[in-house]
Amino acid sequence: MIQVYQYCSAWNLPDTSPFVTKLVNYLEMTGLEYQLITQDMSSLRQDAPHGKLPYIVDDDGTKVADSSAIILYLKDKYGDPLDEDLTPEQKALALAWSRLLEEHLFWSGVMQIRWREDAGWETYLPVLLGGDVTLESRAPLDQFREMIKVQVEGQGMGRRTSEEVHELAKIDLQAISDFLGDKPYFLGDEPHGIDASLYSILRHILYVPFECEAKDFGLSKRNLVDYCTRMHDRYGI
Repeated sequence: MIQVYQYCSAWNLPDTSPFVTKLVNYLEMTGLEYQLITQDMSSLRQDAPHGKLPYIVDDDGTKVADSSAIILYLKDKYGDPLDEDLTPEQKALALAWSRLLEEHLFWSGVMQIRWREDAGWETYLPVLLGGDVTLESRAPLDQFREMIKVQVEGQGMGRRTSEEVHELAKIDLQAISDFLGDKPYFLGDEPHGIDASLYSILRHILYVPFECEAKDFGLSKRNLVDYCTRMHDRYGI
């Protein structure tokens, strides 16, 4: 059985990380058997090849990190039931959309509210701590937050104002809504690998207890809400 190392579950999501959630989505969509294991954070840098989650340990002991690399590994070993019908053009299109989702909307729609904005951080802290927040318990996480904010600034999103970042997230969500249109799934009548990523990012923006313009904007798009409902009804995740 595939062991998937995660942070922690929250908000009726498999994990607080969109990338762990994306991997869980993919595994559920393909029917591969897996086990979620909560990572001991004190040994994260030693255990995880990139010092981040998710990573997997396959039943033969193979360890693979990074959700995209993991999915490529799974496709190579177990087959590609979700994307085997796609044309090269469609695969290229899916790759381009995954870059928008995971390398732009992730930063503007997820990292911004959780790590850069004080109200979001105060909402996030109890989840990270698994309970009550005290001055003593929050101190190391407040310090860790400052390191994350430096990373967000280095990526470039953190050099913009909050208003500018929320506007960028709304532009991405509008593009997603426009492309989805009235299709049941992102590329057509049946779900594909890109839906594992899209469904994850949408849930981590629309269905978490952080209040922001991007969330309100996304919830105003009927086809995005219906899409999430459709994915949930089909896979139970």
